[in-house]
Amino acid sequence: MDKNMHVKELLIAQIDAAMWECCSPKVVRLIRETEVVDRVLVQSIEDAMAFSAKDPAAGNDPLRVIQTYTSFKAMLHYRLAYAVDNLCTPAFLEAEPVSTYAALISSRGKLLSGAELHQKCRIGRRFVLDHGVGTVFGETAQIGDDCYVLGGVTLGATGIAGNPSDKRHPTVGDRVQIGAFARVLGDVTIGNDVFIGAHCTITEDIAPFSRVSVRVPLQIVPIQHRQNDLSALAVQPPQSIAVRTL
Repeated sequence: MDKNMHVKELLIAQIDAAMWECCSPKVVRLIRETEVVDRVLVQSIEDAMAFSAKDPAAGNDPLRVIQTYTSFKAMLHYRLAYAVDNLCTPAFLEAEPVSTYAALISSRGKLLSGAELHQKCRIGRRFVLDHGVGTVFGETAQIGDDCYVLGGVTLGATGIAGNPSDKRHPTVGDRVQIGAFARVLGDVTIGNDVFIGAHCTITEDIAPFSRVSVRVPLQIVPIQHRQNDLSALAVQPPQSIAVRTL
């Protein structure tokens, strides 16, 4: 079988599985009468191609990404949930609330991947979510094209309870890379081509072509104590955030 055909058939099977598990038969039929599946298919192929090209572990094989990468499944479900949530044809207006089905599709993606990508956030083309467990994108987050995000990343609001209902999550530009467990909080703007290192906490705008990193003094302590005495191995906490223009 042609490899491209195999990719399409595998993606369609995954899309169908998500729809049938999360939507009523009536809504599945209505979705199939729209361009949703074709649109999600094109976007997901772009995501898989970008993933396989940028992640050395993928071996430049989009089939491996589609079949085995749970973080890719998070993106597939996000693409489908976002498309369903934005359906506003007369047939859908008369059907059961599609927002409920979109939320169910999004939740299925979370269960399969450990990543929570809100169905109303906006993610651009050729997006790569690598090792995505623990990643959370809030409802009003916006992400540009060709971005690469590692696991444990939060694009969240600054508050906990009582956040405003309007724009409260970050806007991320094109070609941005965000390292593991970084947190970008509030209605801030991250410019194009920014690199955000692991464990950074950002609450202000970052100019394009900047590199953001946490300065951590590496502590190397010779073990001269008994094996069960670990007090000498305590690591100092991070000292500061550094922002450097590339």
